[in-house]
Amino acid sequence: MNTSHTFHFNVSIPVRLGCCLLTGLLAASCASSPFHDPPEIPELANQPGHAIQDVELLAMTPEMEEFVDRHSGRGSRWQNKTWTLAYAVMDPYILDFEYDPQVTLPADQAFEQREGNCLSFSSMFVAMARKAGMKAYFQEVEIPPTWSNVDDNLLVSKHVNAVVYSEGHTFTVDVSRRKTREIERTRRLSDKEAEAQYYNNLGADALIAQDIGLAYAYFGKALETDSGLSYIWSNIGVILRRNGQTEDAILAYQTALEMEPDQSVALNNLHVIYTEDGNLAAAEELGARVERNRRKNPYYMQYLAELAIEEMRYDDAIGLAKKAIRMDAREYRFYYTLAQAQYLDGKTNLAQASLDQALQRAPDFEAKSKLVLPPEDY
Repeated sequence: MNTSHTFHFNVSIPVRLGCCLLTGLLAASCASSPFHDPPEIPELANQPGHAIQDVELLAMTPEMEEFVDRHSGRGSRWQNKTWTLAYAVMDPYILDFEYDPQVTLPADQAFEQREGNCLSFSSMFVAMARKAGMKAYFQEVEIPPTWSNVDDNLLVSKHVNAVVYSEGHTFTVDVSRRKTREIERTRRLSDKEAEAQYYNNLGADALIAQDIGLAYAYFGKALETDSGLSYIWSNIGVILRRNGQTEDAILAYQTALEMEPDQSVALNNLHVIYTEDGNLAAAEELGARVERNRRKNPYYMQYLAELAIEEMRYDDAIGLAKKAIRMDAREYRFYYTLAQAQYLDGKTNLAQASLDQALQRAPDFEAKSKLVLPPEDY
């Protein structure tokens, strides 16, 4: 019988389910269908080129090897070695690794800097576990994607952890300390796809910084590493569209959809292109698939709520804002939209309570200062 265990320790590592930026809409990773002979990546016009150096995602240093020797239970059974090493890397009084969802690093730098996101942590642990003689691999947990809005880029976060296995048993080591539920689907990631995700994350960072030339270079490097990943083709499409290369963007999105017919970012962005360019027949053909995917996105629910407010359909706006909150209760903007709808519907006490919730969740003073309701005599 195959058994599975997850390590959970009472340590001060922040919990967040999605921690690998796989970008806006920019795309999340998920299983791709087999696809042969993808097209050449369209060139990016009128932008400076960037040479991206190869990375050794699972690089080990002498210091890491020493850590493994000290904390892997030399000579013990593999289960004990796994527990001992996992405890050491997750204990703040030993390695003191700090989880940061915005930091993507290879294994050696993650160990040296003692920080990184879930891909960084998993790379570090897989490398050290293999050095200790254990069988280890990357695993993607197919949880509902986490959406976030960063400088008007909609990002989708997915979750990666590390698995050690032997004799029909698996042990999952997860920096987020989340408990894997039996109904959740997981899939094993090859080292090649994990490396492609590394470049993809850095491409997302570059795009947020509005450096589309560098973002394109990182996404291109990701596709050089693994050309069969639909979400990276979608991200290439985002870059090409922003650079005014609409036909090339369409090719990238269509390639993503051939690999994965329900790839949400490719569907949404291709639908936008067809609609804006007046190709209504093509837009209508995608319409039902797009709507089905959009309704999984809380930011789309917020958009519909704001549209309902403009049209003075306040009951609808309240319902849509509440739906967005049920999908992601951490996003302060959803509470603010709810507060506006409630206020305009005459529910001032409820509006103030929703506004208080928004203020509690707003990340900084600048964000809080924008969260105001009209005066009573508005």
